[in-house]
Amino acid sequence: MRKRTLAVLCTATALAGGLLVPTAAQAAEPFPAGFKAWTHDERVYVDFGTAATPKDLKVHLRKTGTDTPVATVTAFRLIEDDDPCNPSCGDDPGTTALETAPLKLAELAKYSVDVEYDGTAGEPILHKDRATLDYQLIPKVKTFEVLGTPDLEHRTVTVKADAVARDPRDDSERPLPNGKLVAVTTAGRTPFTTDASGHLEAPLTFTGTEKAAHGTWHQKILVVLRPDGSDTAHGKSLEVEVKHPYTRIVLDTNMVTGPDQSSAPVSGQAFYHLEGGTEKPLPVGTLMTVYNVQKFKSGPDGRFTVQVPIDGTRPQRIVILPTAWLPTASAYVASDPTTSAGFHDTPALTVNANRTVTLSGKFRRYDIPAPTPLKVEVQFTSDGTTWTTVKTLTSTAPAGTSTATVTAKDVPYTGPGQWRLRYAGTSAIPSGAAVPTTGRPGVVETALPEFNAAPEPVKAGKPITITGKLAREASSFTGVFVPAARQTVEIWFRPNGTTAWKAMGTARTDDKGLFTRAFTAAKDGYWQARYTKVPSYHFSSQSREDFVDVQ
Repeated sequence: MRKRTLAVLCTATALAGGLLVPTAAQAAEPFPAGFKAWTHDERVYVDFGTAATPKDLKVHLRKTGTDTPVATVTAFRLIEDDDPCNPSCGDDPGTTALETAPLKLAELAKYSVDVEYDGTAGEPILHKDRATLDYQLIPKVKTFEVLGTPDLEHRTVTVKADAVARDPRDDSERPLPNGKLVAVTTAGRTPFTTDASGHLEAPLTFTGTEKAAHGTWHQKILVVLRPDGSDTAHGKSLEVEVKHPYTRIVLDTNMVTGPDQSSAPVSGQAFYHLEGGTEKPLPVGTLMTVYNVQKFKSGPDGRFTVQVPIDGTRPQRIVILPTAWLPTASAYVASDPTTSAGFHDTPALTVNANRTVTLSGKFRRYDIPAPTPLKVEVQFTSDGTTWTTVKTLTSTAPAGTSTATVTAKDVPYTGPGQWRLRYAGTSAIPSGAAVPTTGRPGVVETALPEFNAAPEPVKAGKPITITGKLAREASSFTGVFVPAARQTVEIWFRPNGTTAWKAMGTARTDDKGLFTRAFTAAKDGYWQARYTKVPSYHFSSQSREDFVDVQ
């Protein structure tokens, strides 16, 4: 643990008399929310919830049941934060606990801890009996080794260790006779007792379910030997290597048959054997998986039955999940989809600036008995739950197995949401249940909320000034619009009594989205601004039509 010293030395000072406790009228508490105090081994800890240290902070120790302090500590260290970005880098207050150095007291005993510091006016404030320091011999594991390499057939090893008792008064050590120790693994605890000389040599039997020390693929088990009732700092840790057997999976069938996107049962048996040993069924409860689909456990005699998805002709993989005790093994199941059809992959989606959608996907058909027209629905949802069919297509399936790309073009954009291609199925050619969907396209809306052609009326040959404003959404789906700066806007004109529009020129928006352009008045007619040269994933837009009477 990294520490930063706040005071130069940690001192223990013998006192001749008691402490004066100020009255409530005198005291002005600088920490009305209180503080925490605790002890561990021969240290005292105080936490005021802030990195600011109380003025003239002292910790007094007195034997429990007495009134006279025997030592006072005036120097402390701030325990530095091991993770300054938890809960976040912006608002983490950091570790605020203070600790003393290891205390050197004259006698082994229980001591009451009193905390004193100055009040807001400089008056001493004393909080008595805030913690208890059990100043006793501290047991610790001095040496530790494990003899033997376990495997599933031979799970017992020999533990050898020596335990001592450390005297906090002078840090001397002596053997710990009849010391209570405990070996801790991820699967449980095993108690031990040292002999008269503090030595231990005894068998330790693993359960065979211990987790790997460094993740799934490692063949080592972490064993911590420590005094019972103490933390790991007083013990020692070892990584015990495990000998892996050979594993294999035997399937009762290597093929599943059924409609595409359905499931079919697969059964089999899993085995392991050590070099030169007899092959045995995998232990009951060993974790297995249909790879990336679902997990399951082996049963008696290593047997299993699991539902395997039929995803087109894609093979599925049955796997033994590796542990510290077992390596992985795989077996593959082929898929034979019967007469069925469907969309397996996420469809491709494009949304153009003119608010039309193009959606395409691969339509896979299996064992179609004769050329058959199949209806495909183009569907949309705004909430991810309720789907609406916006268009229906027909895709002809030839006899046999085939794949065709189905494309829906010029579908009106109906707002933010998701899209999919769906084959509903018939009694003769069913559909799989899975229908992949697109993401929500991040298309940004644009608008020309302000537009004006002036003056009106105007004399022929005089200037007409076109002004307006272009805006865009700050981000897709928010509905919050901001000025669209440095964009090109087209100016169009339609003479009165005609239907054809003519491009008259362009204008450039400023930082506020405003634009202006002057033209010479020639005919009565309608003016309009259009935003069509849009960046990727922006919709185009057009203004209202403004009529100008030319006289």
